[in-house]
Amino acid sequence: MRLALVGVAFALPWAAMAASDEARTLKWDDLLPPGSRAPPQVINHSGPLGFDDFPPYAAADTETVRELAGVRARLPGFVVPLDTVDDKVASLLLVPYYGACIHQPPPPPNQIVHVRFAEPVVMESMYAPVWITGVMKLERYSGLAESGYAMDGEGMEEYRYESAE
Repeated sequence: MRLALVGVAFALPWAAMAASDEARTLKWDDLLPPGSRAPPQVINHSGPLGFDDFPPYAAADTETVRELAGVRARLPGFVVPLDTVDDKVASLLLVPYYGACIHQPPPPPNQIVHVRFAEPVVMESMYAPVWITGVMKLERYSGLAESGYAMDGEGMEEYRYESAE
């Protein structure tokens, strides 16, 4: 019995470390503070509204979720490359829908993640969704668009739908 308890005592820390290595899968709604809603994803550019007709972001659009700081996460999205070398990307903006920041008004800052890779990664296509894994930070970036989050990217892979079940 005593030997079994010693075995359990050694196994528990290893199990906890293995569990902490697994990235938490996030959805874009997880990046919104409570009570916030994401703006519509599709803007009708042929309608009566133009880019100048959109009001500035509300304070809630710039708020981030503090609990995400330091979380190793996995988030799906579309790539807006910032720094590229040949077919590799060193930094990018990860956005929730295709066309964000390119030909539509950008999403609010709490719906954009600035991702930096220590070593540039291959970008297969700018038009296909990806999964990006890395450690989340509450850090602002201002350039092509303003982001409320940053991520130290560990990897990028082709997006494949995964059931929530």
